[in-house]
Amino acid sequence: MKKLVLYGAGGFAREVAFMIERINKVEPRYDLLGFVVDEQYYMPGMKVFNYPVIGTGEWLLDHKDEVVCTCVVGEPPEARECIQEKYEALGVKFETLVSPDVEVHKTVKIGEGSIICRGTMFTVDISIGKGTIINQRGGIGHDAKIGNYCCIFSACNVTGHVKIGNRVKVGGRAYFCPKVKVGDDAVIAAGSVVFTNVKAGRHVMGNPAKKIDL
Repeated sequence: MKKLVLYGAGGFAREVAFMIERINKVEPRYDLLGFVVDEQYYMPGMKVFNYPVIGTGEWLLDHKDEVVCTCVVGEPPEARECIQEKYEALGVKFETLVSPDVEVHKTVKIGEGSIICRGTMFTVDISIGKGTIINQRGGIGHDAKIGNYCCIFSACNVTGHVKIGNRVKVGGRAYFCPKVKVGDDAVIAAGSVVFTNVKAGRHVMGNPAKKIDL
């Protein structure tokens, strides 16, 4: 079994801890040691979801040859990118976690440190970047490409040949029509239907999805 620590200790961290318990019921794969957090959040003796908060990034570096890590900071994507890129450069290995009910075809590629949650449906020839979260009950169609450090919330439908850039945030129940392209750092509001390309950094909302100013 791999010794695993989770970086972060919020609500999504608890969900991922539960997912690991479900993975281990199917096949014992991980010894979840607990959570590590940024220094400002650490207090000795803390517990989250019955697992200890065992230290900070310094602990992770001291034990990098003994453990693997997954960043479970839900958002913003920039924070997750900063954590994973920093510690990867220092030799920490990041583990991809896939819920046990998700079937992944051999043509699907998923990057290091990504998290694929319960009920996600993949088809074929799909590429998911590193550090990306795909939350529950989503659907990813053939030839879709999703970049690094994205956050795709629950029940989204990414259809065939859609291309989503890096650090894109997608609210729940959004729908992407085939062949749509979404630029880096875009934000797609919950429930939106994306018919046309979305430029980098743009925020869109509605059906059809249109630019909004926040």
